[in-house]
Amino acid sequence: MISEIDLEIVNALQINPRADWSRVGDVLGLSGPTVARRWNSLAEQGLAWITPAPGPRYLSAGWSAFISLSSLPSQNEALVQKLCAEPAFGTVSLVSGSHDLFVDCFASSHEELMEIVTGSFAALPGVTHREVVFVTRLYRQASDWRSGTLEPARARLMSAEPLPAPAAYAPDRLDASLLEELAKDGRASWAELGAACGVSPQTARRRVERFLASGYMTLRCDTSASAQQGLREVSLILNVPAHHVDAVGRYFAALPNCRLSAQVLGAQNLLVTLWVRDYLEVQSHERELAERAPGSAVISRQAVVRNYKRLGHVLDQSGRSRSVVPLPLWREG
Repeated sequence: MISEIDLEIVNALQINPRADWSRVGDVLGLSGPTVARRWNSLAEQGLAWITPAPGPRYLSAGWSAFISLSSLPSQNEALVQKLCAEPAFGTVSLVSGSHDLFVDCFASSHEELMEIVTGSFAALPGVTHREVVFVTRLYRQASDWRSGTLEPARARLMSAEPLPAPAAYAPDRLDASLLEELAKDGRASWAELGAACGVSPQTARRRVERFLASGYMTLRCDTSASAQQGLREVSLILNVPAHHVDAVGRYFAALPNCRLSAQVLGAQNLLVTLWVRDYLEVQSHERELAERAPGSAVISRQAVVRNYKRLGHVLDQSGRSRSVVPLPLWREG
């Protein structure tokens, strides 16, 4: 388990991932160099990291799908290795339920997503069944989740000032390069980002702030299992009557323990991921669903047994980040 101070640093960076160390230190009652040293230690051990993630407007610029796979037990290890090596497969999890693996998939265009869905699976070993659903609306994403370690007053002090939204624009090669560098280290300095991409620190900052302000991309602070304080990940795959689906999606999105609430196109139309301390909590959410949206059906319930990869970070058995396969969230338009 990591220390309470480190948990507070993580919570501060969930709220404002690139906040100056001095600002984090002021909120936590520490010096800026102390905060930086402690964060660097967490990052070096793979206990916490910051990485680019889809923003609230991502689906207007990129594409996403969820894929459930069943596989031959003898080929499971080889299959997981292949999935983790593929940049488009952002998260790979072993799950309970009728399928073995749950994968989320990202692409920068509809054509690219179709190519992945239709062409990638022939090369995957041991797959016996697959089910693909396309994400059509996001009500909440994991980047919105907060651990709640900080008191509300201190959490508010960490909030970033909103940047003015830029005019519509198409991403280019520099934007994609900056995202790839941020995937390696979401706290890299503007000078480091600029040097890696062949531009000035000022240009690197202006470009990063532009795509963050656009809402297409955001930055997310993730942690290993040791920092998740006993929370367990459960997903509900739901079919909700069409006239209730938006209200139900927003209801789940407003729950503090909700990591994801997404409308999808498939045999189901809503996928919700919750972090719970007790699996019995799921039943209370299902009862609430039945009251709010009569006629709703739970198509599947799945608990994560192990995360192999999370948003491009390949994890070891204890959930520590060991390597990074940058996601193709955004390529040159």
